[in-house]
Amino acid sequence: MSKMTGLEEYSLIPPKVYQLYQAVIRLIEEGSDPATLRVSAITEEAGIGKGTAYEYFDSKEDIVLGAVVYQMQTAAMELEAELSKRERFQDQVSYLLDEVSACKTQKSCFFKLVHILTDNSEFSSQVHHKMNEKAFERYRLVGLFRRVLGEDMERGELRQDLPLDYMVFSLGSRILAYMVAASEEGLQVELPRMRELVYRGIMDEFAAR
Repeated sequence: MSKMTGLEEYSLIPPKVYQLYQAVIRLIEEGSDPATLRVSAITEEAGIGKGTAYEYFDSKEDIVLGAVVYQMQTAAMELEAELSKRERFQDQVSYLLDEVSACKTQKSCFFKLVHILTDNSEFSSQVHHKMNEKAFERYRLVGLFRRVLGEDMERGELRQDLPLDYMVFSLGSRILAYMVAASEEGLQVELPRMRELVYRGIMDEFAAR
């Protein structure tokens, strides 16, 4: 039996592997450190035996890494689908900022997964390495923003004098900054006001005159 990587299409994931993935994500949502999760905790949460887990994975690290990468793929697809439903740039920006705000109270959201990648841990490095594989290319946030903003530019909603790549990375940095602000306590600027300022900054810079 070939081992799982976390980059398989959903239809190719065996039910027991999906159970393992879901167990890992639930444990992370409940506050477990992905780097220190134990196989016994994962298999108990998934309701399957440890021996079954090793039929599909070589190590605990492979299980956790596969689960996080798979969940990031799924979350990225859902995020792109939601953005595609919104045909105006301003509505897409509002949706992104609302999603970041909601992460403060939601157990699971795309931007909490992104937050895993902002530390300097060995696990974060492993996730980055996996995301650099060709099979993950479609799900990278940079690629997602490039597709969405490219369509916005073609519709004439965005400035034509700014390179698309610049707008992709500028938007990403602003969203990331707001994500960090949303996770902080005791800011002098309340979050709704911060959201308003970030939204206005994005629209002032990118929107067609």
